[in-house]
Amino acid sequence: MRASRDLGADYDDAIADAIVDRLDHTVDERVGRRLAEAGIDTRTQGKAPAKSSDEQWSDPRLIMGLLAMCFVIPLTAIGGSYMGATGVVLAWAGTLVFYLISVIGIRR
Repeated sequence: MRASRDLGADYDDAIADAIVDRLDHTVDERVGRRLAEAGIDTRTQGKAPAKSSDEQWSDPRLIMGLLAMCFVIPLTAIGGSYMGATGVVLAWAGTLVFYLISVIGIRR
């Protein structure tokens, strides 16, 4: 508080960031100690296994999202040229419905 008063309002953000960094470090140390005392290994807990690059591209939601984006661009142009703003809205709404139905169907 005294440093903030001495330095002025220009340094308030920097002082606040420094305090937060110190508190984060202190809290992390205390939580780590408590977990170690309880015998909990924090290095492997709560981490999902990393996906390989092949698994990342085989995610159905990603594929359907990419397909939906590929369809929506020409549909927007076509709908906009024939129907104006209504055509654009219909193109996006239709593509969104297509995406949602395909993703919900994949989950089942």
